[in-house]
Amino acid sequence: MRGKGGRLHHRLPVSLRHYWRLIAGSVGVVLALALVIGTVRVSALAYSDSNEGFAVNWDIEGTVDLFDTAVAHEISLEYDQDDYDDMVSTFQDSGEKEWIKADITIDGTTITDVGIRLKGNSTLSSLGGGIDFGGAEGGMEFPGGGEMPEGMEFPEGMERPEGMEFPGGGEGMEGMMGGMASLSFDEPEGLPWLVDFSKFVDGQVYQGNQQISFRVDSGMGSSSLAEATAIGLVGESGEASYDYTYSTMSVNGSEAITRRVVDVMDTTWAAEEYGAEAGVLYKARAGGDLSYQGTDPEEYEDDFKQVNMEGSDELQYIVDFLQWLDGTDDETFAAELGEWMDVESFANYAALQNLLTNGDDMAGAGSNYYLWYDYDTGLLSVITWDLDLTLSDATLAPGETASLGGFGGGGGAGGFAEGMEMPEGMEFPGGGEMAGGMGGGFGGSSGASEFKTRFIELFQDEYMSAYSDLYQRLYASGAALEALDTAQRAAGLNGADVSADAESLRAVIQERTEFLDTELGASATGE
Repeated sequence: MRGKGGRLHHRLPVSLRHYWRLIAGSVGVVLALALVIGTVRVSALAYSDSNEGFAVNWDIEGTVDLFDTAVAHEISLEYDQDDYDDMVSTFQDSGEKEWIKADITIDGTTITDVGIRLKGNSTLSSLGGGIDFGGAEGGMEFPGGGEMPEGMEFPEGMERPEGMEFPGGGEGMEGMMGGMASLSFDEPEGLPWLVDFSKFVDGQVYQGNQQISFRVDSGMGSSSLAEATAIGLVGESGEASYDYTYSTMSVNGSEAITRRVVDVMDTTWAAEEYGAEAGVLYKARAGGDLSYQGTDPEEYEDDFKQVNMEGSDELQYIVDFLQWLDGTDDETFAAELGEWMDVESFANYAALQNLLTNGDDMAGAGSNYYLWYDYDTGLLSVITWDLDLTLSDATLAPGETASLGGFGGGGGAGGFAEGMEMPEGMEFPGGGEMAGGMGGGFGGSSGASEFKTRFIELFQDEYMSAYSDLYQRLYASGAALEALDTAQRAAGLNGADVSADAESLRAVIQERTEFLDTELGASATGE
C-alpha cells in the first residue's frame, strides 16, 4: 500500500509555490545545521494556506514512510508513570479520556511532547469504560449513556435462538460481548491509543499526519487482518480512504508486540484528500443521532464533531439537511435527495459496506462514519471509517445489511438474529428495541440505519449498479485476496504469525466471491 506521499491528489500549498526559493534556502540552512550538530529528530518547516483552524508549522520527516507496508517498523512510547496513573484513575472514575504528554520514536526518529490518550468506546469495555456486562462498578452500562439499574438482571428465559452462537462461546449478554478484546492497564503496549503530534506543540505533524491511532482487535474473528484488508479495498473502490501499517511497539521499555497503526481522518487528512478549505469534515460521535433536533447547531454537538475549519461554525449544513429530511415522505426523498447529498457517492458507500459485510458502519452500533460537505458542489457525502467488523459473513445477500458481530442482517436495519426477542415487559435503557437499536446502541445509531435502508429501497437501481461494479472490481478481479496477501505480509514483517487468521479470512473471501457471483448472475437473468 502506498503511503500519503504517493497520492496523486496531494496539493502543494499556494504559499509554498510562491515562496519556494526562500523556503528552499531556509530548509538548506536547517539541513546544514543538522549535519554539523547531529540530531535524532529530523524536522522541516512546513506551511499551510488554510485560513481556518489547524495550520502546519513543523512537519517531521522521519526516515521511513510510516504507511509503507512493505517494510518493518519499530515504534516506542515513553511517558511519566505518574501521568499515566492519573489518566487511568480519571478514566476509571469518570470514563473521561485525558491527554498526557509522551515522547514517541518512530523508525528511529524521536518526536517529543506528543499527546496520547485512550481511543474507543465499546473497545474499552474491559477497562471499565463504555459497555460493561457485569464487573464494572456501578452496574451495567450501554452505549448512549443508559445504565442497567442496580440489582437488575436479565429475566430468566432470555436465551439465544436455536443454532445461534455468540462470539467467545459464552451464554446470554456476557457471551455476546465475550469475544471482544481483553485489555489491561498493566499492559499499555496493547491498549488502543490515539497519538496527536500537535496536542502540546502547536502545528507539529509527522509525515503530514496530525494524528495516528493504534488499533486493537475486536476479538470477533480475524479482525486485525479483516480491517487491514478492508482498508485496502476501500482504496480500490475509489471512495475516500486512509492508510494503515503494522509495527512493533513498546511502552516505557516493555517487551515489543505487533500493533496495527491506522491513519486518522483529521484536519491534515481532509486537506490532503480534498484540498485546503475545500469543505467541512464531520465525525459522527458514538451514540449520536441522525435526526432533526431544532435549528440551534449546539443541539447537535453530541452527535457530530466538526473536524476542520474550526471557528467557522459550519455545523449549519448538517442542521439544514436534517431539517429537510425530517418528516420527508418517500416521493420527496427520492426526488430531492440529490440536492443535498451526492447520490452516486452514497450508492457506492452503501454498496461497499454491504459487500464488505461491515456490521459497524453508519447503520451499526458505533456510529462509525464521517460526513464531508463540499463547498463546490454544496453536497454531503458519507465516508467509511472503522472496519474491524468486516468480512465475516460470506453469504450476506446484496439486499441485506450486516449487523454487529454478524448477528441478524436481513432487512437492512441491523439488529439481531430472527427469533431473538426481549422478554415481555422488559425495556432497555434509552428506550431502544432489540431489532432497531438495543439500548440506543447495538442495532444502529438512531436515524442513520433508517436512512441507509430507505436509500437502498428508493434508489435500488443506483445501489445495484454500484454493487455490481464494486463486486467486479473488488472480488471478481481478485483484489480482495491481493489486499489480504498485502496485510498478511505486513503483519509478518513485524513479527506476527497470522497464518491461521489469513487462512480463515481467505476462505471467507473465496466463498463470498462464489456466492455473489451466483447471486448477481441470477439477478441479471431475472431468476
